Amino acid sequence: MDEQRVYDSLFPHYVEIATVTQYHRRGGKPGGWGGHATMFVSGAERDEDAGYPRLRLVDEETDLSSPVSGIGVSVNRIFTNVNWVAIPGRDVFLHGGVTPDSELDEAAYEAAIARAAAAGWFAGIRVEDALARLRPIGMTAEEFIVRHSIGTDFALTFARGVYGVRLPLGRAAIGAVVDHLNQVNDAARSSGYTWNAYTNNCSHVIHNALAAAGVWDPKHARGPGMVNLARDLASVAASVVRGGISDFSFPANNFVRAYEAGNEHPIENVDAAFADHDIARTIARGWLSTAPGALVVRYPIHDLARNRLFEMGRDPFLFSVPAIWDKRDKFLKLTRDPAAEITDLGANLRWFRDRYAAGLASSSAGTDGGRAGGAFGPFRERFRAYIAGALAATNEQLLRYERLRAAA
Repeated sequence: MDEQRVYDSLFPHYVEIATVTQYHRRGGKPGGWGGHATMFVSGAERDEDAGYPRLRLVDEETDLSSPVSGIGVSVNRIFTNVNWVAIPGRDVFLHGGVTPDSELDEAAYEAAIARAAAAGWFAGIRVEDALARLRPIGMTAEEFIVRHSIGTDFALTFARGVYGVRLPLGRAAIGAVVDHLNQVNDAARSSGYTWNAYTNNCSHVIHNALAAAGVWDPKHARGPGMVNLARDLASVAASVVRGGISDFSFPANNFVRAYEAGNEHPIENVDAAFADHDIARTIARGWLSTAPGALVVRYPIHDLARNRLFEMGRDPFLFSVPAIWDKRDKFLKLTRDPAAEITDLGANLRWFRDRYAAGLASSSAGTDGGRAGGAFGPFRERFRAYIAGALAATNEQLLRYERLRAAA
């Protein structure tokens, strides 16, 4: 059993939020500066009866550690009647079905296009009229769209390096993610979809899918135009002054925020937890996003010695405000030299075991002081009960992890 199957056995329901490097075909002009955001959802599958991209929860007895389970979700600016496309299976979504030790040449590329076009993943999708008019005579609409999607919506590592963060969620939370994504595509089917680099891009969709699950507050996805851009700029100023999040959304920022949600909320200290907006909201629902399994993962571009088609592009744009809201150093640390406790599952479980133990001690010591009888007392009891249960569950997961590793 490899590391991925060990992880999937312990955390069957999760999302993996990713940002990718720039698209750069050898001999061609590099792609856009903003990057791209995708999401892999474990616990969901395509609804093959819908006629266009829609998802549903898998049956509860489904083996989610299977290498063909899970669904990749990607937004593409060329789509006009849907917002996102769904690609089944981690291997195809990330690697296009091409093994790392294989040559990525024109023959392998064309074979991946043929498989995707025949699979029906892009059925029911329309693209911008100006682009559609360029479809060669005799080429199917599905093949034409696939040719403009490969390396962006699937087979990501053909053309890009991928930086991801996993967030384990319960089955109900995955259901909320699925419901939100379906609502977005249903709305696009009825009213159309217009992508905008600032006010309504790929990372807005992914951010708001996680907001539906309760991970964080939602962002406003607006239409194009200077008025809506001004509203987004105003939201940045408000977020700096009052805290919270702005309505601007960029792929690299999504990646950093997902890491923070999974690892940086103060679970070790009850007073700091009480002051944390996201903890206060989610603990009332019986869960916290900062929990074991929130690992940083990296998938390099297909080995450049065997990659005849693409070269490595630059990192995606990161919105950062030096000295006030500086995310650049954190992004570089996560993508270049991440710590073992956020990359190695065993180290991660031991790290959270120790953090939970500290949180339990904090919530059990001292008194409520002048806050007794107010909001702090009930919060403290909920927090202590949750942390005690999470500590016991993490100890059990550590035992299971060691057994699975030994079996491997």
